[in-house]
Amino acid sequence: MNSGPVMEQLRKMHMLGLYTSTELLSSLMITMAKNCHDFFTMVNQCEMLMYNADFLFENKEYQKAEAVYHKALQLFKSIPKGKQKHTVLGLPQGISDIDIKFKIHKCCILLNNDSDALSILESISQKQRSMKVSLCLAKLYQKLNLEKQAVACYKEVLRNCPLALDCAIELLQLGEHPNVVISIMNINCSLDWLVPFIKAHGLRLNKDLNKSVVAFEGLTRRVSLNGNVDLLCSLASSCYHAGNTSAALQHFKSAVFQNPYRLKDMDLYAYLLSEDDQNEELEKLALKMISVSQHHPEPWIALGYHAKSKGDFTKAMYLATRATDLNSKCVQALLLKGVSLCKSGEVRTAVTYLRHAMLTAPNRLDCYAELVNAHKQDQRNNEALNVAKSALDAVGCTPDAIVLWAWASLFDSSSHDQVIRLVERALSINPDHRRAIEIRCMIADKQKKYDDAIKVLLDAIQRNGSSIYHTMLADFFVRISKFSDAVEHYNISLSINPNSAEAKAGLDKIESLEQSDTFEGDQDEELVGNDQEENRITGVPWPHDDWF
Repeated sequence: MNSGPVMEQLRKMHMLGLYTSTELLSSLMITMAKNCHDFFTMVNQCEMLMYNADFLFENKEYQKAEAVYHKALQLFKSIPKGKQKHTVLGLPQGISDIDIKFKIHKCCILLNNDSDALSILESISQKQRSMKVSLCLAKLYQKLNLEKQAVACYKEVLRNCPLALDCAIELLQLGEHPNVVISIMNINCSLDWLVPFIKAHGLRLNKDLNKSVVAFEGLTRRVSLNGNVDLLCSLASSCYHAGNTSAALQHFKSAVFQNPYRLKDMDLYAYLLSEDDQNEELEKLALKMISVSQHHPEPWIALGYHAKSKGDFTKAMYLATRATDLNSKCVQALLLKGVSLCKSGEVRTAVTYLRHAMLTAPNRLDCYAELVNAHKQDQRNNEALNVAKSALDAVGCTPDAIVLWAWASLFDSSSHDQVIRLVERALSINPDHRRAIEIRCMIADKQKKYDDAIKVLLDAIQRNGSSIYHTMLADFFVRISKFSDAVEHYNISLSINPNSAEAKAGLDKIESLEQSDTFEGDQDEELVGNDQEENRITGVPWPHDDWF
């Protein structure tokens, strides 16, 4: 009996990607091997087990595939060493225990069994580790917070593959200085943008956000890199973390125009669209992303933010859970889940996820901000204040971090003077900081210093005549009974943003008051008092849990 022609056919089908045919034939041949010991060699049997496991892997039966790969590995180890290497059609080096172990590792990863995946890769001796194995080890070490080992593996890959830019960025993420990373790469090529590229990422990860924005803008202006989607997304991310959300949105839109099927970084874009009330654009993005892949967290996050924008927090929580199941350290998924839990009243559970997000991304201010909001919703103001102060240490003395501290201190009336000092400090760095202006007006409203608030808003409108500022200014004119001025600014607000619900509500309120003839004498004074206590027109950003 000659098994040669059968094995050649089996190899040919496997090479051609006929996995179903390969699986059926290999299954029959494995049974024959058990019953007819002389028909197939041990090498043939190991090969057939590998093909059978490959089919199971392609069919997403990862647990079963792992078990069959382990059988193949045990059989391989029992083959005499001189006969272990066998030339398979198209595979000059044949089957090796390293190949089998790597495939077992892939099954473990897909089964969320990181410890077994790490164990099987570590069983490969250092001399035998390919760059592919070293890279997978680096990612696993990083995922399991074994940073020292991760750095060593990333450096090993980078020494052998100097243009492995993802490894360079991960080393920067792990705290390596850009100059150290550049020296490891030992760059000897004509890519004049390579060093600025590494330094731009270094600035972003080292919290020099404004400088990183300038650096990425410089890269995107290079003719050779014009329109590169990765650079546009890096620039958008830097703009967002530097506090310039409008620029971030614009750069993300440019990236999506260049590549409508991109998934990476689109979770942050979905969040920004949600915050900017661009719900139609968000829905289009989410549906496009989920049609591209259901095996990445970003599409589920985009769908989650769309559900949240419609007030369906239960669905948003479910979608966020789908995302965290795919990547337990996905910051945007953790934030979405935490915020949705807060909205559903499950604040204590939300805090767990928000803390996880903060620990995963200690340089992201939004993680601290959402945790502050959760503590304030739970009336744990001291905890909120402590988190806000820790954000200042972690992120740096940026206007956003200063304003977060002011926001956390706002509910304590004895701290109003300190809040004003913090807000003024933020405005000295960025005179157009919207949240700082809103808090300053909020304090003025609480202290009934309406003229102060009006002056602040008029100055802000001269620099940036946004719909929000005009609505707030109209609200303050109502406070001092200047209703004609209020109507004027509500209308200006609507001319800028026709969908402004606050401006529409303000006009409706004034119209109803005109009809009831409450614009004269003591009734005006009564109106102002009532507005302050219960019936506020909604433009002034009175404190609420998710304001920041």
